[in-house]
Amino acid sequence: MKKQSKVLKKDYTKFNLDDLRYYGIFKSKDRIKVDTKRYDKIIGLPSKVVNNRNTVYYTPTKVSRDNYMCNVFRDELKYLKKLWIQEFSKAIDLIKTPKEIEDNVRTHSLMDGILDYDEANVVGIIAGIKRAKPYRFVIKSIYAQFFQQMMSQIDALALKVITHKGYEENKFSKENFDEYIQKLQGENAVAFRDYKNFEVYDRAYRVWNFLKHNSCKAYKQIKDTYPEMIYDAGNNYHNGDLDLMVLKLDENYILNCLDNMSKFFDEVCYYGFKEDADRAEWDYDGYFMKQAKIEIEDYTNPLGLSPFI
Repeated sequence: MKKQSKVLKKDYTKFNLDDLRYYGIFKSKDRIKVDTKRYDKIIGLPSKVVNNRNTVYYTPTKVSRDNYMCNVFRDELKYLKKLWIQEFSKAIDLIKTPKEIEDNVRTHSLMDGILDYDEANVVGIIAGIKRAKPYRFVIKSIYAQFFQQMMSQIDALALKVITHKGYEENKFSKENFDEYIQKLQGENAVAFRDYKNFEVYDRAYRVWNFLKHNSCKAYKQIKDTYPEMIYDAGNNYHNGDLDLMVLKLDENYILNCLDNMSKFFDEVCYYGFKEDADRAEWDYDGYFMKQAKIEIEDYTNPLGLSPFI
């Protein structure tokens, strides 16, 4: 109690507004400690959990955001979503649609002065019809290319994370991943299939497998488990047939994966590494420092001017 009262009586008026100490943040060697009452008064605490402690100051559990593996997965998925929206989706918008081709051909035919309107219109319609098939193929190819790269990066990251946590095998698969996370849990381990959000990961993995192999086995695994991902009413798929012709892969599905797969990895990190995904959003030195620096920036640069001006 004596130390507690000492904190309450600290004179913060002697610190400038561009000083981290003004916000209740004090550096101690390579870490920080936070006067939570002061921080809460000026900035606001991210969670009341911070007050559940026996020490005068609060020292965050981790140093940086990426010390939590669930944040590593979350940030990679956010990066991939940003990449899709800012690059791939915009690239798709630049590809001429059948309607655009139809209009362009009609217009150029009229400009030549050889055809009348009805004739030019027919020529345009035919050009649009011819464009439809290659257009659909190109769009689906972009979806497939991005999805395969997305899953490859996610899979590589999963291996990197468990290697960081002690995995030593030279091989890796979804099954190896599951087995290692169960091994870390010890007795009464929970398998991936029992996670609440396993489906989003399992479905994406099966889609990826089908895209890679174009086999009847991969086709059957998807159709039996997630039939809504396949349009092949006649069940006419054969080994070597192009998967894009029967697989329902589009922008909505890609974004759904990127928005929801973090929930699966939150569970992986909860069971395997004892991480609390909600707490991982704020319980590290960098979070408290960043919020204070935002306040300092608002004070020192209220107009948000570039430092190069």
